[in-house]
Amino acid sequence: MRKTILFLAINIYILLIFNEIYAQKSRFNAGIIAGLNFSELEGDGITDYFGLNTGVLGTFRFSKHGQVGMEFLFSQNGEYILPESYPLLQYGKVRLNHIKIPLHIDWLIGVFQRDRFYDWNLNLGVAYTRLIGYRAEDIQQSDVSNQIVYRDKDAYLLQAGTTYHFTKKVGLNLKASLPIRVDGLSWTLAARMIYMIG
Repeated sequence: MRKTILFLAINIYILLIFNEIYAQKSRFNAGIIAGLNFSELEGDGITDYFGLNTGVLGTFRFSKHGQVGMEFLFSQNGEYILPESYPLLQYGKVRLNHIKIPLHIDWLIGVFQRDRFYDWNLNLGVAYTRLIGYRAEDIQQSDVSNQIVYRDKDAYLLQAGTTYHFTKKVGLNLKASLPIRVDGLSWTLAARMIYMIG
């Protein structure tokens, strides 16, 4: 509970800072992100496990069609790291909690709204993520968390995505993340709504 309160306080603080910067210069903008991750974790289906993907976003517009974006996220059930050891059983509910910090470059494209704002963009980047907690149950709902051991809790990811803005403030972002060390790991997909403040 303390970690959740601390995470929310940090997000609000960062959002206020970005909002203050935006008020001074229109090249900066800030927003709120809320959505879901979809991943395999175990088994064969990419959407077998899902979890929250939420946080704040800051952007800096450096040219007519380019901007840099940075996010600070709470990300659940991303397939970013492998445990050092885990029991071979059929898993039920799994919760992997990560702090994730993506950095990306966005190419701004106008499709329907190019006169008022660029409604579509493509983004490529990298992300740092750290496992901050986890809980796992087997199919009979028995807690097996203490049988899972993570030695490395940090990971670096390659990311690619696209965002369509329905209005200047509201958009839908779809993003795929793949760990740079890919042995035994697969894609994590995310679908998030974005609300820009500026």
